[in-house]
Amino acid sequence: MKFSLLVIAVLSATLSHAQDCTPQSLIQKTGTWKESTKGSEGGTAAELVKEKKTVAAIHAMIKSKYIPMGVQANFHGAYNRPYPNMAANSYYYNIIPLNFYCSGATVKVADETSSYFQVGANMFEAEIYDTAQGDRLLLEGFNEMPDMPVKKDGYWYFKEINANLGFGMTGKSTMWLITYDDKLPYAYVTKKEFLEKRINALTALQEMATAEFKDALKNIDIIKSFKEKEFKNDAAKMEQYMKKEYSVQKIKYEKQLADNQKTYAPAFTAITTQLKQPATELEEPAIVKVDPHSSFNYLFTTDDDPFGKVLIKPNPGYFNKKIPRSAPQFFCVYVRANDKEPIAAKFYADIIKAVDFSLLKSMLGK
Repeated sequence: MKFSLLVIAVLSATLSHAQDCTPQSLIQKTGTWKESTKGSEGGTAAELVKEKKTVAAIHAMIKSKYIPMGVQANFHGAYNRPYPNMAANSYYYNIIPLNFYCSGATVKVADETSSYFQVGANMFEAEIYDTAQGDRLLLEGFNEMPDMPVKKDGYWYFKEINANLGFGMTGKSTMWLITYDDKLPYAYVTKKEFLEKRINALTALQEMATAEFKDALKNIDIIKSFKEKEFKNDAAKMEQYMKKEYSVQKIKYEKQLADNQKTYAPAFTAITTQLKQPATELEEPAIVKVDPHSSFNYLFTTDDDPFGKVLIKPNPGYFNKKIPRSAPQFFCVYVRANDKEPIAAKFYADIIKAVDFSLLKSMLGK
């Protein structure tokens, strides 16, 4: 699940007239609920019925404890289309709280906000249903996420972070996972797994470089054959070409081809050394960052390192394949807002208090 950083825009509206409208009074003004245009709808008709029932229950949970203050709480559910590689359908409930503001003595509803709240079923900010694809295979080799959650009050809590709200603004965001039996719907990659996968990536990169240098040398000779025809009656020009172009390029790529093994040797040596660490260390979760002194190497680091990437892979054993795809098998709760703006900060604090984690846990698998 990717949480958009774009400011969400809707049509502005006039809310009411108030002679005493001030920025200070707005935060104390009871807000309104508004159902937004319905989101995407995927899955079968039977699955949608069950998913909508789950979303309705989430809305009832939030509405029973959260009173909008100073905002119009726009809410809706959305239902993603099924994907073969996913063990369950993904869908979500969200709230986009649009601040009230004063236009003279009139209270109006803003047309954009960076605040956002979501409860997602079977969806997460990182890819957890499939292995790494494409260019990532030649980088870390696995999917990644920025931080590891910790167990807190029976759930998985991701530390509050400074969030990019778009347009140069920053705020706060945080996230929780509600799962079966304190398990996680993904698995951590071990240091050993990362190092072994990195050897494969380096080997592929080295072979690609070798092929590129050989292709360059072939192209140089092809160009030479054309030049021989072009300058067959001009020995001086041919000699100049051979000296200033052909020979220079030939020497360059022959040297790069000869040095290719030397270029990658330090990285292979570093991995070989790391693989000699005690087995207990090699079984630790891999949190990596690029070595600033080598574009081919990665360093192991800790979760508090802002440059660290926590490597993850699918955990198919987590999911119960005997229940309908519409059943929530985990929930991800996410909220972000501008903590420096009073109305948004109040929304952030109040909406978190409205989440009944025990109720969400009781809905898993149903």
